[in-house]
Amino acid sequence: MDRIIHDLRNELAVAEASIQAVIDGKLPPNTENLQAVLTSLEDVDAAVLQLGTHPERQSLFNVVVEAAPNAMILVNQAGCMTLANAQAERLFGYTRDELLGQSIEVLVPERFRAGHPMLRTSFSEEPAARPMGAGRDLHGRRKDGREIPIEIGLNPVTIGREVFTLAAVTDITERKHAEELRLLQARTEQHAAEVEELNRELSSASHFKTEFVATMSHELRTPLTAIVGAAELLDRLTLPERARSHVETINEAAEALLSLINSILDFSKVEAGKLELQTSTFLTDVVLEGAAEVSAQLARERGVAVHTYVDPSIPPLEGDGDRLRQILLNLLGNAVKFTPKGHVVARVFPFGNDDGDVVLRFEVQDTGVGIPAELQSRLFEPFFQGRTTTEGGTGLGLAIAKRLVLLMGGAIGIESQPDAGSTFWFTARFKRPSVPASQRRTLNGIAGLIVSGDSIFAQIVGQYLTSWGMASRRATSSADVMDALQSEQQRWVAIVDLDDVGDQVVTDLVAVVRTSFPERIIAIGADGAVRKPVRQSSLFDAIVKAVDGEATGTQPPSPPTAPESVLHLDGPVLVAEDNVRLQRLLQLQFDELGVAVAFVSNGAEAIAAMRQERYAMAFMDCQMPEMDGFSATRAIRAEETPSGGRMPIVAMTANAFAKDRDACISAGMDDYLAKPVKLANLRTMIERWARRGATF
Repeated sequence: MDRIIHDLRNELAVAEASIQAVIDGKLPPNTENLQAVLTSLEDVDAAVLQLGTHPERQSLFNVVVEAAPNAMILVNQAGCMTLANAQAERLFGYTRDELLGQSIEVLVPERFRAGHPMLRTSFSEEPAARPMGAGRDLHGRRKDGREIPIEIGLNPVTIGREVFTLAAVTDITERKHAEELRLLQARTEQHAAEVEELNRELSSASHFKTEFVATMSHELRTPLTAIVGAAELLDRLTLPERARSHVETINEAAEALLSLINSILDFSKVEAGKLELQTSTFLTDVVLEGAAEVSAQLARERGVAVHTYVDPSIPPLEGDGDRLRQILLNLLGNAVKFTPKGHVVARVFPFGNDDGDVVLRFEVQDTGVGIPAELQSRLFEPFFQGRTTTEGGTGLGLAIAKRLVLLMGGAIGIESQPDAGSTFWFTARFKRPSVPASQRRTLNGIAGLIVSGDSIFAQIVGQYLTSWGMASRRATSSADVMDALQSEQQRWVAIVDLDDVGDQVVTDLVAVVRTSFPERIIAIGADGAVRKPVRQSSLFDAIVKAVDGEATGTQPPSPPTAPESVLHLDGPVLVAEDNVRLQRLLQLQFDELGVAVAFVSNGAEAIAAMRQERYAMAFMDCQMPEMDGFSATRAIRAEETPSGGRMPIVAMTANAFAKDRDACISAGMDDYLAKPVKLANLRTMIERWARRGATF
């Protein structure tokens, strides 16, 4: 008897170790390993059977079942549970008393209960140790109704003359979770590989698109250079009015085409993530007022007033003033385009200080057609146009403006109602420059009389006067003007809006004042001393001039306007350009500047020409046959090294991406002049780089 018990304990230990190894994941839960566990249980059962009819047999069997590491349930041929261990209680949430005598189907999910008796019958007909439902997912049902994934090993047990089924049930929830995590990880790795491959394809497509856009930009800018340059030269001639009108039309169409090309380039940069900001010191009033002046011409033709207001407390700032101007030009251009009557007002004021930075809020308000609420959310999408116009457009301007605003650390939005105008606004963050700003002269003790029927104009001018220490009042009637004329207590100047001076009496009185006290009148308008939209600095200078002139009794003399001088260089300029039409145009532009020029058609000819003659500087097109500008420049720099001289070389190209500029500098060029080449830009570049004594 002791020997049998000893063997029984050994077999039980083996069975327990096998089951625990499967639970711990040390052995995979495949059919082979489960069969090994069942075989161990069979050995336990065989050891129990060796006890024969020993009175301790039943109690010993109960001890074995209770000591098992997983849930053990003994089921009779009728399908009722006759024995359950503590692990079964913990697994299914029932007490032993609740399980005993119950049908085993109470532990089977409801959707599987109908077919379970047939499975029991099948096992009874061929009783053998085996896993249940091999290859299928099995689930048990707890008392609280929750289902759990399980594995079941079946083993026939004979007690007396009756054959029972001993079910060993293992909770595999953690294993399932681990399998799901492994599956998820595998899927994630697969998705990552797919995303990486997609990114490679997108990168390739983006590169192709960028190269295509750059090539098309070059091809479009080359003929556009001839158009812009020729129109610019014609505009400098004395032409009949009708011919001058044609030249203006050519200029406007060329500028519109250039703007379209630039928008496409900018959008391409946005998509490629290559749109970057530059940093330099700028004045906000110069940027805003300059942008407004560009839009003012079209506004005047439509009879629309354009006003600007720049809070005088805004200091000089560091940031990308050119990109800021681009945003404002887009918003102002749209405002004028969609405002058939009324006014457009552009304002900027401080919106707070954050970590030492200056945050500004810009607003462009119009009295135009307005935009319905359902369209406003799409305004900043590429190629979307929320308002119809006969003047065309790409629908890219606002999308690019939004990206620029985000790069400036700000936000952009719109407030609008149909037929009630619109206000586009945006914020932007800038740095304060390290050099403190110079203080503007104060005008204390001087009064300003604003003669205008335009309330917005009067309000803006009044705000400027107050910031400069001046008293101000508005005159909308002859009585207001008479009061100012009769005032002897203070010095005053009259700021007269020529576009809206009110009734005829006021006009006549202004004329009288102009005759008697001309220094006290500052006329605002097309024929006045200060043009519209009013620049803050121009108005201030005009007031100072009037006050100083009154003090001396004379008007300060205006500096003579010197004629544009020709340039004097120590030698001719070499231009490498393969387009014959552009050579002819550039010849005219250099003639206008009084500069001698020689032309070659490729890089190899440029090298040969520099070996034979001394040039003050060279302009090098980048894309030429036989030898391009990059290769030619590198060869020239290599030959310069022994002599120690350096010929100034400026790239003259239609490519407009930052990488193109970088490529020019990397090749050894000194600067970059983008096509179309304007006369003023050409003069600036020559003055900057042409030096006496340049040698090769």
